[in-house]
Amino acid sequence: MKVTHLEQSGFIIETTNGFVLAIDIGAFAPLENVAKLRSSMKIDAMLVSHIHGDHFSVPHIKALAPTTLYLNEECIEAIGEEELISAVVKVRVGEIVSIAGCPDMTVQFFDVDHGPNTKLRPRENFGFLIHVDGKSIYFAGDMFYPSGIDVTSLEVDYALLPVGTFYTFGPEEAVAFASTFKKIGQAIPMHYEKDPATKDRFVNLYENNNKK
Repeated sequence: MKVTHLEQSGFIIETTNGFVLAIDIGAFAPLENVAKLRSSMKIDAMLVSHIHGDHFSVPHIKALAPTTLYLNEECIEAIGEEELISAVVKVRVGEIVSIAGCPDMTVQFFDVDHGPNTKLRPRENFGFLIHVDGKSIYFAGDMFYPSGIDVTSLEVDYALLPVGTFYTFGPEEAVAFASTFKKIGQAIPMHYEKDPATKDRFVNLYENNNKK
């Protein structure tokens, strides 16, 4: 399995059998880059965590043309009459869904607290717990306060954590949250484009914390 971080909270996950899952590729990703990505691989499925444009963008979805698109009700309403190539599956907090076309991939959708600073509060703001290829990926989404599923007994191969501050955890909060997991194989910072220095601060703090 290969996990590739794109802009903001966007990721591409490629399984050992060649299935490609996209996550939260939104307005921070230049459309020309998205077009190049789509020309190099078929996007089999896409997850969107919530309605905000840096995570959910109809032009980017159209450019990626995922075979199956997993959205909450609010995002589906926002699409309206737009015509998409993708099959759209409505998902809700608390569901565990088997991903179409990849029998061994499941995604658990859990609620994430976006905090007090967002002007448009999403009706549902997802985090994801993804299982595939015998590995697990925890995607925290736009988490400001620790929330969602209990992680104290959770062992994951990858933890994708926001570190950008104001709308999400900052570096210190992300490191503190990471320390509550039973085990993390690799922590990957995200959502730091407005201040890339928060990425370096998270990496330094996380490495120092795990030397103890």
